[in-house]
Amino acid sequence: MQNDTLIHIDPEILTTQFACDLGACKGACCTFPGGSGAPILKEEMDYLRAAFVLLRERLPIEHVKTAEEFGLFEIDGENRSIQCYNDRACIFVEWENGIAKCAVQNAYYRGETAFMKPKSCHLFPIRQSGRMSSAIRLEKFSECKPALERGRISGTSLVDFLQEPITRIFGDEIYLTISKMAGKAQKRS
Repeated sequence: MQNDTLIHIDPEILTTQFACDLGACKGACCTFPGGSGAPILKEEMDYLRAAFVLLRERLPIEHVKTAEEFGLFEIDGENRSIQCYNDRACIFVEWENGIAKCAVQNAYYRGETAFMKPKSCHLFPIRQSGRMSSAIRLEKFSECKPALERGRISGTSLVDFLQEPITRIFGDEIYLTISKMAGKAQKRS
């Protein structure tokens, strides 16, 4: 998707204040109930397979057993997602002091892998949708209320909070464009 033009940006993305508060939500985005894990791209599957081999000894045994029984991914036509344990926790969750964290991202920060995490996870709570993923929308969950409050108190816009993933996925030019749009939208509201 690098350097592609976005066709539609949900206006709420431009006006929302947001800053994750892991102490309050406990990493809920990695453990939402509902059975389907994070959406992934076909080109991310090999990276995640390699990450599972690297991380299997560190992951909860129940997650490893789920992956062995059902596979790492759920595939429905063109839609792909990461397998979940017990219809909620991503199989790549590792727990740190009661907080769900991404084992893949932790391995990336330790220098053990060059793959940071799936793009959809990095971009959350923004989701790509539409043909060729040319639209982005804000996905709302009650578990993210602490992040909305923290963003409001700190004055952190969702766009600024997600600068790194927006740039990773869409490129510097698109990030700067969205950031300028957000600045204008926030002045009007």
